[in-house]
Amino acid sequence: MKKIYEKMMDYKRFAFILLALSAFLYAGVVIPAAGKTMVKEYLLMGSTAAVIIFAGVFFFQSTKLKKILAESEEGQQFLFKK
Repeated sequence: MKKIYEKMMDYKRFAFILLALSAFLYAGVVIPAAGKTMVKEYLLMGSTAAVIIFAGVFFFQSTKLKKILAESEEGQQFLFKK
């Protein structure tokens, strides 16, 4: 159960880091710059969308593991001790 709890926390951290990365990528799309072409803008928008999708996958995995922990007696101890 401890491994599942650690995995759940790792997935949540990965998701938050990816959301922060997507904010920086989106800022690169919004802020005007000299020499920025449409290809670069589309690449930044596509990578922003991909990073947000990956963050959603990690949040989904974290929620799934949290549900597994909530269903077991030992897992509930890990969830509610912190």
